[in-house]
Amino acid sequence: MFIVPISSSIRPVESYFDNDAAAAAVSDSTDRPQFSDVFKEIFTEVQETQRVVQEDSVKLTLGEIDDLHTIYNNMTKAAVAVDTFVAVKDAAINAYDRILQISM
Repeated sequence: MFIVPISSSIRPVESYFDNDAAAAAVSDSTDRPQFSDVFKEIFTEVQETQRVVQEDSVKLTLGEIDDLHTIYNNMTKAAVAVDTFVAVKDAAINAYDRILQISM
């Protein structure tokens, strides 16, 4: 999972009416990950951890796993991945709702 450092993404607000600022924003956006890419990566991580937990449960049922701490660690990773995904989704929806409430 890719974590974007907060300090690298904080920049002063620039006017959209300034052509130089718009050109700089376009050139800067090519080297940083987009929100959709980060969101897809988090979702992929959730799917992967869920798949591992399902495989572990089958192996445990068949008696192929002797160490329960591995299963517990994988379950914890899956829970954290789901919690992170839900938190990011909720933050995106709340931000979208706040944008819709702005009156022009």
